[in-house]
Amino acid sequence: MYPDSTNSTIYKPVFIFKEQNADKQKFNSVISDYQNKIVLDLFPAQMKELIKIRSPRIRLTSAEIDEKYNEWIADKDPDLLGSWIYYPWSNRLLHILNELDFVTLRTSRNHYKITPQEQAALSKCKIGIIGLSVGHAVAVSVATERICGTLKLADFDTIELSNLNRIKTGLHNLGINKCVVTAREIAEIDPYLEIECYPEGITDQNITAFLTEHGKLDILVDECDDLEVKISARQMAKSLQIPVVMETSDRGMLDVERFDRESDRPILHGMLAGIPAEKLKNIGPADRFPLVMRIIDAMNTSARGRASLLEIGQTISTWPQLASAVTLGGGVVTDVCRRILLDQFTDSGRYYVDLESLIGNKPAVTSETVYSNPNTPFELKRAVTIIDALETVHAHVIPSDDEISLIVGAGTRAHSSGNDQPWKWVFRKGYLHLFHDTFRSHSFANINNLAAHLALGAAYENAIIKANQLGYQTNKKLFPATGSPELVASIQFSKENRAGNDLTGLAEFIASTSTSYSPSASYLLAEQEINALRNAAESISGSNVHFITEKGHLADLGKIVAACDLMIMLNEEGHRDFFERDTRWPGEENADAGDGIPIQTLISAPAQMAALSIARNKKIAGTLRDIGGGNALTEAVRASVDNAPCVAVITLPESADQHFLAGIAAQRLWLTAEKLGLAGQPLLSPLSLFARLDSGVGLSEEEKDKLQALRNDFQNIIYLKNNTRAVFLLKIIKPEMPAIQSRRLPLNETLFIVNDAI
Repeated sequence: MYPDSTNSTIYKPVFIFKEQNADKQKFNSVISDYQNKIVLDLFPAQMKELIKIRSPRIRLTSAEIDEKYNEWIADKDPDLLGSWIYYPWSNRLLHILNELDFVTLRTSRNHYKITPQEQAALSKCKIGIIGLSVGHAVAVSVATERICGTLKLADFDTIELSNLNRIKTGLHNLGINKCVVTAREIAEIDPYLEIECYPEGITDQNITAFLTEHGKLDILVDECDDLEVKISARQMAKSLQIPVVMETSDRGMLDVERFDRESDRPILHGMLAGIPAEKLKNIGPADRFPLVMRIIDAMNTSARGRASLLEIGQTISTWPQLASAVTLGGGVVTDVCRRILLDQFTDSGRYYVDLESLIGNKPAVTSETVYSNPNTPFELKRAVTIIDALETVHAHVIPSDDEISLIVGAGTRAHSSGNDQPWKWVFRKGYLHLFHDTFRSHSFANINNLAAHLALGAAYENAIIKANQLGYQTNKKLFPATGSPELVASIQFSKENRAGNDLTGLAEFIASTSTSYSPSASYLLAEQEINALRNAAESISGSNVHFITEKGHLADLGKIVAACDLMIMLNEEGHRDFFERDTRWPGEENADAGDGIPIQTLISAPAQMAALSIARNKKIAGTLRDIGGGNALTEAVRASVDNAPCVAVITLPESADQHFLAGIAAQRLWLTAEKLGLAGQPLLSPLSLFARLDSGVGLSEEEKDKLQALRNDFQNIIYLKNNTRAVFLLKIIKPEMPAIQSRRLPLNETLFIVNDAI
């Protein structure tokens, strides 16, 4: 800012003397007031250049030009010719050609890309520019090419140091309004151009004046960041039949909307179709990001641009723009506006001047890595062979096929990582056998079969509880086949008269138990609820459960879970699992499959949905990983843990069947929570990654370092006895609405009733 505040707002030069008012005495009187100014008499040099261009067929030497100038000026007083113009902000007084000669000379090198007749027509045109970052380059380019006679500029913002990555101006202009800075630079190029500034920006009160005062604009150039202004300006431009041009500084994307030729054309090419008008005013922060995504068609922006979108409000404050892109955009907009004004370009549409695609390396001939599951699909014949090799007692009590279907149906309602349902059930000769389908469970999360065994333990527990409800007692053998670890359990049924237990009453909650990803209502667990949950989880020998309820610990745990979720999303293997294996996207071939998790179930906020759709691209995920970004992807998870009433942590002594037993304990805990009117969400990523850290397989050195720090933070929250591990985390909430249940595979793909030889 200048010490004199008036110098911060002046943008028009002062014409202190013009030749039509030629009078030496008057001139001397006026010029005496500017004796202490910087005086630059440019008139003679400009006049000589004008003489030169008027003789294009003769290459005059400097001496010949001087001679012709001296002949011309001999009977004239040069001080009284042309214009004397004072620039208050730079304290300079310039003597230049009169307007006609000045414009003729300054535009002479436009010929004949622009003809003199076209230049004259353009001088009558009016262009308005909203937003003076990219708009600065546009305005200066428009003025330099002189494709209009009047420019209107609107921006409420001032120049900051961070703007100088793309705005070509000096440090002395920091703190000055962007309109004023731009207008001054144009005035120093061409003081005869008419400039009008709106340093308050565009408002509901001045938009009409901006578009129509002193004559309707011929083109509106939109380069502003404000969504409401972007929309309302178009709506009014459409009503006034003013064409709109916009450049986005990413992939050279240019929008042209010819409302002057298409009065019924929807604004922004119909990108906002279907959104109620009231939603386009007073746009809230949660709605802003999805709207931007629609307007710019985010999936067609550059990979770096999309990655940057996710970092706005996280590691950067606004949309990034580079000087090269802004400069290119200024030229493209100027070219298109000129051709519109000369009726040489009449179409509407979205166009790309994408330098990376136009000028880039030839595609490398590389073979793309194709995912291959190393495990073989479940083979029923092999399963039967394993079963028939077992030593079994003849089954005297054999449930009906319908009862077995009910029992297994209950088992399949268990939670599994990515809803992969890593189980197969074989009912043979009165015994029900639970197999681990290793083909289905192969994933980044399933290190050492941790995730699969949790799911299998939970499925097993559901089946046992359901069998008890149907009046059956069960005799069980876990991992009964030495050398065939895929056979997890064999269950024999009996009808002995035994007293019911506390678990039998949980059967009615199996069908309704679903993962709740929604935030919790404000709630404080009562002591009797804590005790009921503890008794359920600790009914498994060796199991202990810790309840994290202290707000500071929940906040810390939320950060850990979010960081681990993000690491999985951005890890090359984890990215494939999360975005392709586990998540179901609307409109895709597997959207209605009986496995995986619909994205709508995971995420309800449009902004979060948009963020995940961007990160689905491997290249963008890689960029986010490289810059240490992407926190927006898991912000909802962090907040949900932070605001939860409780997170339950189950620990167990280390053993071969540790995670299978953990699945049983977890299911008892979860069903009890449902019985109490609560809901749960497993938080598996920290446990999976901490287990992977032991071997380091699939992790970069940077990921290992981050995980070690996260594990240390986790152990500061959870005290673990020697030889025990945290084996399950369940976020417990008071749900505000029922959770959406995930689909399950058809029972005929999961249960095989085989009583005959295969």
